[in-house]
Amino acid sequence: MDQTGRKEKFWKSKFWKKYSNYLFFVFLISATAIVILTQVDPETFLRTIKQANVYCLILGIGCVFIYWILEAYMLLKLMRRDNPNESFHFAWTVTMVGQYYNLITPSATGGQPLQLYEMSKKNYGIGSGTAVLVQKYALYQVTVTFLAIVATIFSITALHQSLDAAKWLIAIGLIVNIAGVVLIFILAFNANAAKAIMLGCVRLLLTLHIIKNAEKYFEKVNHFIKEYQIAIDALKSHKLQTLKLFVVSIVQILVFYSVNYWVYRSLGLNETNALTIISLQAILYVAVAFVPTPGAAGGAEAGFLLLFGPIYGPGNTAVAMILWRLITFYFVILFGGIYLSIHSIRVGKEKAKQIEEECDDQVDNL
Repeated sequence: MDQTGRKEKFWKSKFWKKYSNYLFFVFLISATAIVILTQVDPETFLRTIKQANVYCLILGIGCVFIYWILEAYMLLKLMRRDNPNESFHFAWTVTMVGQYYNLITPSATGGQPLQLYEMSKKNYGIGSGTAVLVQKYALYQVTVTFLAIVATIFSITALHQSLDAAKWLIAIGLIVNIAGVVLIFILAFNANAAKAIMLGCVRLLLTLHIIKNAEKYFEKVNHFIKEYQIAIDALKSHKLQTLKLFVVSIVQILVFYSVNYWVYRSLGLNETNALTIISLQAILYVAVAFVPTPGAAGGAEAGFLLLFGPIYGPGNTAVAMILWRLITFYFVILFGGIYLSIHSIRVGKEKAKQIEEECDDQVDNL
């Protein structure tokens, strides 16, 4: 390759390194706009906003921010076990990465891998980064399931009619989440028993021809057991802090569930108390958790209509559902997309300065 060709290749490489973050910015904004515009009708949106008390909706949005702050706080506490000087700002960024990508990927599968990638930029090893995220997820799973069980017991006597309409949805969601929590506790006390249970489930699925490639799934089980065992051992070795984080997690999830209550109040309704609405929201959350779509789209809306129809009444249920999804789904995507885009540009500018200096030196040597 002649000197001209080498320079052209070099400058193309420089251009891509310098502007790739801006291209990523365009991608994030475009993806966010597409998700929102394909699922929200503008006329319905405007009509809904006009019907609602804006101040109550702002309180609902405030609950989302409190949820994020507490999420970042818990991540920070877990990160500081290995890195005492970690900043809240970085924990917030990792939180937003998880929130955004969990909602735009099926079954919330995109959040943790990209959180791990973000952490790797700050020299967190795969092992330490995975341990932090698995510990946080274990706390989250136990909290969500615990609140759902308590809420179901409370709501069976309070609102049996609405629960009856969605009993199978609720039952499946509870069974899946309880099974996950039971597995976490078995892992905490007997990792070999947990491994045997999971391998038994894989063999059953292979026998029923639901899955294929036994070696692949056996390897996944071994990897899963190893990661969770490390994370749970860390939680067990910091018992007091784990208990405190569990309490914070309960507060965090309850604050997020209360968004629905502020939607209820925004429509001028006050017949049902906050405890009942939050309880039903806890049930709805686990009932649609297994729906394999981004943000449980479809299942979340259907479950809301079933569970909250008697609460809101036929004239308000659809409006309430739209407002609830706007705050807990679309707003999160919009804010997360904008935040991560700005973060990407800021990081890109810092890298661009470094690349510019390196490139100037290399050009002089060509």
